[in-house]
Amino acid sequence: MITEERLRQRARTLPSLPATVVALGEAVADERCTVDRILRILATDPPLSATMLRMANSVLYGGDQPVTELRPAVMRLGFETILNLGRTAGVIRSYREARHLDAVRLWQHSVAVGLVAKGTCRILRRPHQGEEAFMAGLLHDIGKIALDLCFPEEYGPVVEAIQAGQHTVDAEAALLGTTHAEVGHMLARQWELPEVLGEAILRHHAPGPGQFLNNLIHLCDLLVRTRIPGGPADERLVVVLEEMPAFREVFGSAEGPDLERLTFEIDDELDHAVAFVTLAYQG
Repeated sequence: MITEERLRQRARTLPSLPATVVALGEAVADERCTVDRILRILATDPPLSATMLRMANSVLYGGDQPVTELRPAVMRLGFETILNLGRTAGVIRSYREARHLDAVRLWQHSVAVGLVAKGTCRILRRPHQGEEAFMAGLLHDIGKIALDLCFPEEYGPVVEAIQAGQHTVDAEAALLGTTHAEVGHMLARQWELPEVLGEAILRHHAPGPGQFLNNLIHLCDLLVRTRIPGGPADERLVVVLEEMPAFREVFGSAEGPDLERLTFEIDDELDHAVAFVTLAYQG
């Protein structure tokens, strides 16, 4: 079994968020932040700058005209999006390899959850929560890679149990005595991320009532797993939206969304996620 003390000791060996990403977080939190300050930070990390430029010209963020310089790219994306894209590229770049997991598939799933969560905020007219929802979706499964890297011998049997048909959290709890949600929450604290993100990571399999972000990530995770299954258990997964407590928590008692349109939007976001991860891996 993996004790909390063993986990904390091993977690110290994991990559931290890149210094550039930390600097971006500090800059965006400053009300006086300017485009020039963002450009100075990006200038210290050419691969991240190149990724930002590709993102600004991608189908996710592209405008009517392509941009070839970083300044208009930053202005097109905006500071909050720059920060979250920087975190995304930085996390994927730091955790692009795994021992037993398919890292590319995991990141495609995670980015898709983030994009669907952000899109749902737009549907609900909560655009101010969109970037926060994206980050929570991106990081909700970070504990899986952390466990795979820190405890490869112990996590190998977990992956085998998942491929044999067990649900991920059941296999982790039985074989390790902890779950990727708990490990991800600890890692979020180690990175000094906002507690609201840490809670969304911790609760994404079992959100409580009245927890909008936690229920949103739970809902989006299930929806994406029906399309990007993480194992045989997910291939049998059937989601009936109207019957899900998380669906009611997210959309409330008001008239629900056009479910057919929502389904099409989810499928579109899956395509975007594949493109997003491809660009991030090129950085």
